[in-house]
Amino acid sequence: MKFAQLIVYGVEGSPITKTEAARLAGYSDASREGSIMTNPKHYPLVCAHISNLRDEVRHKYGISFEAHLEELGKIRDRGKKDNRNLAAAATTEIARGKVAGYYIDQKIIRHGKIDDLNLDQLYERMRTIKEKNEKVLEAKDLLNASEESKSESKDMTVKLSLPSRKKSDPDSTS
Repeated sequence: MKFAQLIVYGVEGSPITKTEAARLAGYSDASREGSIMTNPKHYPLVCAHISNLRDEVRHKYGISFEAHLEELGKIRDRGKKDNRNLAAAATTEIARGKVAGYYIDQKIIRHGKIDDLNLDQLYERMRTIKEKNEKVLEAKDLLNASEESKSESKDMTVKLSLPSRKKSDPDSTS
């Protein structure tokens, strides 16, 4: 699906917005379609496909939270050794802290702390989160199952087309 590929890979390696991706994928009402196509309630298969593509990118380039923090730490250490790059080292350390969750961007609106919830409220919140993402998880499982069945059918085709070999049995009387 072209829309999902544009969302994940962008154009010439540069990220683009949902609206731009929808426009380039050929949708007439790009701003509306870009938003709706990434809503798991409306298009869970599209969201699952986008998630699978992102997983492939992370796997291909070896991106993980731990590796990211480690690399930022190495960059910071190199900047500390070279006194001319202290500003870069400080900026990198701040970015490292953001990745670790030590900084909260002011654009995030928080509606309470998890510590303020009692056990029943916590279970209710976990249930709503699970329900919200359940369609994406189901769609992702469906996509993975269809990919596995395609590869199994290819394997069966290869197995069926190979000639069978007779093994000679030295103990046989024939």
